[in-house]
Amino acid sequence: MAAVTRRLLLGSVGLAVLGGAAYGASRVVCRFVPRNHPDFFSLLELAPDGEASRRVGEALLSQSDMSLDLPRLASSLAGRPFTRAAMGETCPTSRAALVKDQCALDFAEGRIVMVDGWLLSETEAALCAGRLLCGATA
Repeated sequence: MAAVTRRLLLGSVGLAVLGGAAYGASRVVCRFVPRNHPDFFSLLELAPDGEASRRVGEALLSQSDMSLDLPRLASSLAGRPFTRAAMGETCPTSRAALVKDQCALDFAEGRIVMVDGWLLSETEAALCAGRLLCGATA
């Protein structure tokens, strides 16, 4: 069995110190890099971009009591607990899980929308409408 020499020990400690210094320097430098701050529009990425999604969005927008524009839609979704949390979440997986939880809560509280015989939560229908509105304004 080989003995630990002073040279090996000092070399290992020096390597650990250099690694820690490099890590610390990278943390300081990374503070100046602009970050993606999620908001309402990051939620719209969760709605599928297809014909069914467009039909759901059009059906929601055509209802007389749901005349919505993007700011009103954003404030409506921000008033719900899980979507408000999702708007501030940076991880896409966690954001999607929070929106799914909000959809489940919508069903539990009876906030549903009927589109072509399908029962959808108001949250998922609102996301489809928001995606449609974003596409129309772009």
